[in-house]
Amino acid sequence: MAKEELVLAIDIGATSIKLCEFAYGSKGEIFLNRFAHREYEEELSEGTRMGVVAGLLRQMLAEGGFTARRAMVCMSGQSSLMRFTRLPTGNYDKKQIRQMAEFDATQNIPFAANEVIMDYQLIASSTENTADIMSVVIKNDIVEQFTAAISQVGGIPILIDVAPAACYNAARACGLGNEECDIILNIGGRVTNLVFCEGDRFYARTIPIAGYSITQQIAKEFGISLPEAEELKRQHGFVALGGAYAEPDSETAANVSKIVRNVMARLHGEITRTINVYRAQQKGSKPSKLYITGGSSIFTYTDTFFNEKLGIPVEYFNPFQCVQLQPSVDRQRLMEVGHMFSECIGIGLRYADQCPVELSLIPATIRRQQDFDRKKPWLALAGVSIMALLGLVWFGVVTRTDSYDRNYHYIDEHFVRKAKPYVDAIESANAKTNAARDQAKTVTSFLHQSAVWPSILNEIYRIKPDGLWLTSFKIIENEVKPFETQKMAEVKDIPMGADEDGMFAFSADDRMFGGGFGGGASEATASGSMVKIAGLELEGCAVQPTESAIPVHLGPVIAFPFEVQMPPQKEGAPQLSPNELMLQKIREANATTPEQAFLTALRASPLFSSEEKLTAITFYKASEKFSNYAVFRMQVKFDFNLEYFKVGASTAKK
Repeated sequence: MAKEELVLAIDIGATSIKLCEFAYGSKGEIFLNRFAHREYEEELSEGTRMGVVAGLLRQMLAEGGFTARRAMVCMSGQSSLMRFTRLPTGNYDKKQIRQMAEFDATQNIPFAANEVIMDYQLIASSTENTADIMSVVIKNDIVEQFTAAISQVGGIPILIDVAPAACYNAARACGLGNEECDIILNIGGRVTNLVFCEGDRFYARTIPIAGYSITQQIAKEFGISLPEAEELKRQHGFVALGGAYAEPDSETAANVSKIVRNVMARLHGEITRTINVYRAQQKGSKPSKLYITGGSSIFTYTDTFFNEKLGIPVEYFNPFQCVQLQPSVDRQRLMEVGHMFSECIGIGLRYADQCPVELSLIPATIRRQQDFDRKKPWLALAGVSIMALLGLVWFGVVTRTDSYDRNYHYIDEHFVRKAKPYVDAIESANAKTNAARDQAKTVTSFLHQSAVWPSILNEIYRIKPDGLWLTSFKIIENEVKPFETQKMAEVKDIPMGADEDGMFAFSADDRMFGGGFGGGASEATASGSMVKIAGLELEGCAVQPTESAIPVHLGPVIAFPFEVQMPPQKEGAPQLSPNELMLQKIREANATTPEQAFLTALRASPLFSSEEKLTAITFYKASEKFSNYAVFRMQVKFDFNLEYFKVGASTAKK
């Protein structure tokens, strides 16, 4: 810990505020630099609480010369609810016990969970297999109003505690309860905190009987206002002695002292009941000594009264035993008000070292800010590291870029510029090569077509039956349209170019040969486009043979210069040759005319489509003069892709 680190301890009571400024030495010493005490000028309420506390704190800090800004705050026992329970531990581990303790604490909150701040602590148990749990609950809006008041005057709240716990920590630091059970009676303005110290065990109870109870009783008995009763209490108040003691000369003082004694007697009854509960439920020992403290504990004969009633030694608690007073501290003033500073001492000890009871009732907003403040150095370090890393990356990028630029200019000057004429020559040669390659592809395509058409014509004439002649071939460009097959007698069309008897003149279409293959000028250049050939349109005539069987003589299959798909055969059946398979399909079709047998053979060929609507007879007419003679037209769809170069314009070089 840094030397002379300053922290402000603030005890916000029900009737007054106490301040202590502590300095913490490097060896764990705690020094009291200055202190202050001031009572409220008006009663605190929910609406005025923050403004009254902020205004009073501002005056006290300015008048007392306090320089510390980090504040540890103690709340009055009147504002909080403290509860002690016992849980069976059995064979549970520490984590499970803490989970049980947290669950038990949350089950006994008398408010909605989002309206309160809660903390709990495991304390020493008097029996085995049990755990004593102390839980504290305080309204969230009360804490936030007080912390906001502290923030308004420049303070930074870092810890929130409650009066009974702070008083216990101060007592343990001063050695109370080390050997036997000691109790502390902290009589405040509105409530009295009764704290038990017995080794590591802790028990406390907040009793709603204190100085304000005496003021109310005086106002009632004398029929005066509360401020007047408070003034009367301060002037004449003391605890009347019982028995044969002589009464004071002043009748008012005698009556006030009797009222004070009656209230103290009520307080004694609550103390006795609490001691019985402590011994019965907490299994504690009988108290051996009572220490009194608090603002309302200085009535004359208070110690004598409780000594007579409890039958144990009674003395005032001096919490300043565990701190060192700086020379600047007004000791005379401290003797007058020191009985009210046990909570300030207890809360100040929390910053120096670990205490027996450590509660944290900091609101979530302040806790998040504290977490962020703790992370600030690491965030700053991370930011510096990131900036350093970015600087290294930038330096590396700049260095690498400069190196690339130098190498680029060197290569450009010594190699690229010198090689440019050669590169241009290579690119020009590549362009000529690509042009020649394109021309070669065109020529290769033409040569391929010159090999395709003989194969097509050879296949057609190879499967053509006897007694059937073909008189016309025309190519079908782009697409073969489906044709609905009709009965021969229903076809009324008469083919183009037929004479009146239906006889055809041979008219081969030169387009099937590419429109420019062979012939022509030896140095002709052509322009045009590639056109898809979908199929052929065949025209011809046929003579019906006298015998029933159609004479079909298939020639040998010649290998095609392109890839074709052979017709599929049934699995498990004997595998037939292409000719055997074609003859089988002709027999299965029961063809009665040569053109029907020819159509079946075309559909069975691997070059043409087997779909009935695409490879079909589109016209048929029997001759009126010859009963066994007929003319026909049919369309045939290719079962492979075929294109040809269609000439658009031609120019011959002279």
